[in-house]
Amino acid sequence: MSQNVTMISEIFRMTIERYGISGKQLSKFSGVSENHISEFRRDKTGISTEVLWKLIEAMDEIKPGARVYFCNRLTGGEGFGNSSQMSVPKQLESLLDMQILVDGLSDDSLALLLMVVAARIKNSVSSPAKGFELIG
Repeated sequence: MSQNVTMISEIFRMTIERYGISGKQLSKFSGVSENHISEFRRDKTGISTEVLWKLIEAMDEIKPGARVYFCNRLTGGEGFGNSSQMSVPKQLESLLDMQILVDGLSDDSLALLLMVVAARIKNSVSSPAKGFELIG
């Protein structure tokens, strides 16, 4: 597994443990098999961005706040060793701004954004992709 997938599965595991969410609950709310969830949680397999989003949405439906916690950790929030981290209120404000931006995108633009983000994670690219324009 790549280091990024390992980090995401670790943050995923931390989130469901913190919120007391079971694999059975996640499977029921997301439509993803318990086995697939277990394999990802234990860093035995990766998952697509589509499946990850289903799991994140399901976590938040089961326990409101789980999505913000997951995203906070994913972006280097408190407790994940990022020395240049923002304060928690500033992080939440940034996440809310991102949510508003994402909510305003068309389905096609959102799909493109997810592909760009997935490629960046996969390739560990540190500069933004050039030539892509997201149209809402």
